[in-house]
Amino acid sequence: MKTATVVGWYIKAEIVCVAAVALLVAYLGWMMFSSPFSHADFDQRAWALITPATDNSCARGAMVDSLLKKHVQIGMQKDQLVALLGKPDYDRGGAASYELGFCQTFVDPDTLDFYFDSQGVLTRHAITNH
Repeated sequence: MKTATVVGWYIKAEIVCVAAVALLVAYLGWMMFSSPFSHADFDQRAWALITPATDNSCARGAMVDSLLKKHVQIGMQKDQLVALLGKPDYDRGGAASYELGFCQTFVDPDTLDFYFDSQGVLTRHAITNH
């Protein structure tokens, strides 16, 4: 083989490798910074129809950002939250949790947890991966 042919193949292989690495880095970056919690607007009817028994694919989770930004406010009463979201999947008095499905991993489910003071006023919320 001529030297020019070998150099040509080397340059082509190098370009392919660089492109493959760039695509891999872009994909991993997108996966790291793409939130599973911001893919849909909150829909109260859809939220009520989705239960862990019928769907644990993160359909509720996709609505969380919209829900928290547009509908839930720190300082609201627990009964207002229950009127919006329905009965919590878990209610421990000062905390109420709604199952979101498997949003962050395929192994552990996520919940949206709301925390209330002794008067039933929302003090904070968090997404928990169990």
